[in-house]
Amino acid sequence: MIIGSRQNIDSHIFRYINEKLRKIIAFADKTDFKVLEDNTYEIDGKDLFYILTSYRTSENIADKYAELHKKYIDVQILLYGEEKFGYADISSIKKVYKEYDEEKDIELYSTVENEDYLLLKPNMFVVFFPEDVHRPGLSVGASRSIRKVIFKLAV
Repeated sequence: MIIGSRQNIDSHIFRYINEKLRKIIAFADKTDFKVLEDNTYEIDGKDLFYILTSYRTSENIADKYAELHKKYIDVQILLYGEEKFGYADISSIKKVYKEYDEEKDIELYSTVENEDYLLLKPNMFVVFFPEDVHRPGLSVGASRSIRKVIFKLAV
């Protein structure tokens, strides 16, 4: 997992991450997501696409399942609002809620041990790799509206 801010694109962290991840952040900086509807948009077919999504965060962790993707790296950029994520290593999974769906590239978990949390604010991004279990959609305090872009990069 990598977490950072788009404002720091010229910092040291960007010198050492994969060129494809740098291109995703650069693409996001040049794209006006405000004029686009929530939808899925292809950049390079199924190898690279993004999902624009808006929703309300939840105050109750039991309302959100942890998830894992095997075929794609998630690069999530928060456009507005605040979103709290649970995260853990794949070894922390204790109870599968929904078995892996190959077509949707997702497996859901109801119980994750040693789960930690991070907070994204506007213009921050997080990169989740296939071994990173993550629980998106949690709120800090009251539920709030958020909008984010999720880039899906094939591994």
